[in-house]
Amino acid sequence: MTERVLFKLFVEEKNVGKAINIMTLAGITGFFLHKFRGLSPDKFLNLSKEEFDDVDKVYEIIDKESDRAVVIGTVVKKEKAKKIEELLKERMNNERWTVMKIPILKIKVHRV
Repeated sequence: MTERVLFKLFVEEKNVGKAINIMTLAGITGFFLHKFRGLSPDKFLNLSKEEFDDVDKVYEIIDKESDRAVVIGTVVKKEKAKKIEELLKERMNNERWTVMKIPILKIKVHRV
């Protein structure tokens, strides 16, 4: 059996269309999108311990400083994941993006 991975691509909200086009160029026809807001670690490094202890302060910082992003996910063969990464490097050279590849050990579908 060919090894498969859960491929997750994190992109800024403004680049979702470009990222989906890249995935379709690689032959991906099914994927999911999850919209979220995130903070990079360097923004958290500036916080003091007192600010971390105040939950309201942390929420306020997240609300003001967070970036809007989208996760595009799909399950693909390892070879296809490499192709997607190559296309991303080529076509989204000057954009911020992150890839996570998580090995799929087993898929079990249960119907009630």
